[in-house]
Amino acid sequence: MFNDFTISPRLSLAYKTSSKSQVLLAYGDFYQNPSSNILKFNQDLKAEHTSHYIFNYQYNGDKRLFRAEAYYKGYSSLVKYDSEFTTFNSNYNNNGDGFAKGIDFFWRDSNSIKNFDYWLSYSFLDTERNYKNYPNKAQPNFANTNNLSVVGKYWIEKWRSQIGFSYAYASGRRYTNPNISGFLNDKTKSFNSLSVNWAYLISPQKILYASVNNVLGFKNINGYQYANTPDIYGNFNKRALRLATDQFFFVGFFWTISVDKKNNQLDNL
Repeated sequence: MFNDFTISPRLSLAYKTSSKSQVLLAYGDFYQNPSSNILKFNQDLKAEHTSHYIFNYQYNGDKRLFRAEAYYKGYSSLVKYDSEFTTFNSNYNNNGDGFAKGIDFFWRDSNSIKNFDYWLSYSFLDTERNYKNYPNKAQPNFANTNNLSVVGKYWIEKWRSQIGFSYAYASGRRYTNPNISGFLNDKTKSFNSLSVNWAYLISPQKILYASVNNVLGFKNINGYQYANTPDIYGNFNKRALRLATDQFFFVGFFWTISVDKKNNQLDNL
């Protein structure tokens, strides 16, 4: 269905700034075939292309890990069409383009506080694309600008237990609100979820585990579905698209079988 020849040069250079740290520079060209749903209607297309530029710094020592990465990705030859769905008469071309730039941070520390291991990650993303049936360049509805994650777990020797928590935050995603002008012109509210868990070490290889997801019961919304026609006042009614349930509970038993009779899954919980 698709016959194309591409050359994808890639380069990665790392320099050790100390015995525990390094910096890295990377460049790469990447290609992706148009989807089979499009190629069955039009095979006179080129592969979609992106160029990646990455700068990374990492420190790893003293039971601590820090990583920072900045990147820029330029997209070209993205497939565009002028209908709501892919059809035979959709006028396909490779005139789409876009970009993605951002920075990621990661920090993990299991040394500062006795028996306490925690890590934080944050990412910032600025991206726009003009592809598919987009009328103009816009932030895609699968991308959000800010993401934050905080995870911690504390070992209590007297109780033979590990108490853990995780918090996730994500800024709103774009969607098209037909009640106002524009394309991908509105945002959902931010996503929040706090989860807690408890692991009890019955024996070196047997663990009883329980967790509660979204313990505070945040009412997260993935998006909105609008009516096809307006009401008598000219407004398109909507309903929120949410998860099937805001919370769920899990209770499990982990039994590790090994020759030394010491290994278990505590580090993975």
